Amino acid sequence: MNESWSVGRGVLSVLFFSGASALSFACGDGSGEAKSDTAASGAPAAKPAKADGSAKPAAAPPPTAKAADAAPAAKGDAPAPQAVTAPEQQSYPLGNIKAIPDSCSNAHVILANAPASVGVDYAWQYSKQAMLANQQFKTGSSATAPGQVSFAVHQGDASMAEAFALVATCADGSTCNRLASMYKAVVKSSNPQVLCGDVPKALALKKKIDLLAGDPASNVPAASDTIGKCARVAACTIASKPDTTDDVGIQCQKAPTKFKTECATKYPCAEVMACLGQ
Repeated sequence: MNESWSVGRGVLSVLFFSGASALSFACGDGSGEAKSDTAASGAPAAKPAKADGSAKPAAAPPPTAKAADAAPAAKGDAPAPQAVTAPEQQSYPLGNIKAIPDSCSNAHVILANAPASVGVDYAWQYSKQAMLANQQFKTGSSATAPGQVSFAVHQGDASMAEAFALVATCADGSTCNRLASMYKAVVKSSNPQVLCGDVPKALALKKKIDLLAGDPASNVPAASDTIGKCARVAACTIASKPDTTDDVGIQCQKAPTKFKTECATKYPCAEVMACLGQ
């Protein structure tokens, strides 16, 4: 499902080529992030993280595990809330993506796309909440070690209706493979595409962004952001229960009153899940 594309809209797929490889750039609900027509205010993400949410570079490619968003370090005698599940107890299936060699040193993932009308400063809420709920990946301005991920907004050419794409860059193929598998599990109808080599020229770089700028807790959605809240409910639910098959994000967008979306403003995911009664 695409960022900012209305639930129920069709998928427009355009093929573009870079050398011998062909990629599918989807514009519509088939890939990327989604939001409902009624939630215009919302905008609908590598290295293992410690339990306190302060990730440090891994010495080797990240394991198959994933981590739900963790609490900040405790202050004084107050205990820090626990992550939903410890990183080593979590995994997303790599079989749900077309992987690249783990050793690739020029690795990228085209995570999501959105129409040109949203503008280059689009918030990418589904991607943001997926990353916030999975802090085994460390986001930043560059990716120089396994587990680190940086993000940039690219824009397609006229053949792709000048749609925007959110592209992740990793220091190694293993990180990007695991990032894509996480995103595919969290955003059910997405179609993340992993690349080894340069991003195709048909996608022009527009700007680099810090998807999780500030401290983790500051990235929870605002109370008025229905899209962001649905995205966080989905991300935390699937981080807690990786075998979830329901498309929680789309279900929430279609009928937000059936979900306790106010729980999505809590941090970390453990508190979201407790609020949801799960």
